[in-house]
Amino acid sequence: SNLLPFIRGGWADGNVTLLDSMISAGVGRKFCERDLAGVGLSWGSPAAAGQDEQWTTEIFYRKQLRNLALTPSIQLIANPAGNPAEDLMVIAGLRARLVF
Repeated sequence: SNLLPFIRGGWADGNVTLLDSMISAGVGRKFCERDLAGVGLSWGSPAAAGQDEQWTTEIFYRKQLRNLALTPSIQLIANPAGNPAEDLMVIAGLRARLVF
C-alpha cells in the first residue's frame, strides 16, 4: 500500500516540557517510489496551569534526492503552549536528513 498511517503519544511528569501529554496521528502517501506527502494532527495538554489545550496540524512533502531528504512543511498551531498570548500561529519549516 502507498498509505503510511502513524500514531504517537507522550507524557511528561512535572514542568520539564511545554506539554505534559500529547497525542498525534496522521497519514502519509508515497509518490514516485521514495517521496512522501502527508498530513498530521496533534493534541497537547500544556504543563502550565490555566492554558488552553494546544492543537497542531501539519502538511508536508518529503522529496528524496539520493541520500538527502528535504521536507518543507506548514504547521498551524492553535493555543500554542510556548506563546499563550497568541491564539494561532503559522510556521513554515524545512527539515533535511542526510543518510550515509
